[in-house]
Amino acid sequence: MPVKAVLDTNIWISYFINARANYLIKWIIRNPVTIFTSQELIDEIEEVLTRPKFKKQFPYPVSDFLSLHLQVCEFVRITKEFHFAPDADDNFLFDLCKKVNVEYLITSDKKILAYKPPFNLDIVTFQEFGSKF
Repeated sequence: MPVKAVLDTNIWISYFINARANYLIKWIIRNPVTIFTSQELIDEIEEVLTRPKFKKQFPYPVSDFLSLHLQVCEFVRITKEFHFAPDADDNFLFDLCKKVNVEYLITSDKKILAYKPPFNLDIVTFQEFGSKF
């Protein structure tokens, strides 16, 4: 049975801007994981990728990266219910995690890594997550 997880925007952006998207996608495909996404996560990825400081770092249109993201993720519609994230802009991540009952939220955000949500969820770095396989 695949492990269920959500990758925070900062993970996607890190792999996209460092030209390592292929590595991330292959890792997802080769391991027993199901990665979930939502419109809110897609919108945030798109917003970050179109910022002037990142825009020049991409050899392909942002739509190509979003298409790639959607090809390896399972899309879920969420309702906004969570209001306790360390940063209110991240509440949607916890809504997504809770809706799908994922085991892991993968992030590099120190505030999120230190946070203990009021439901069962392991918050880890990608390196910690990857070491489980």
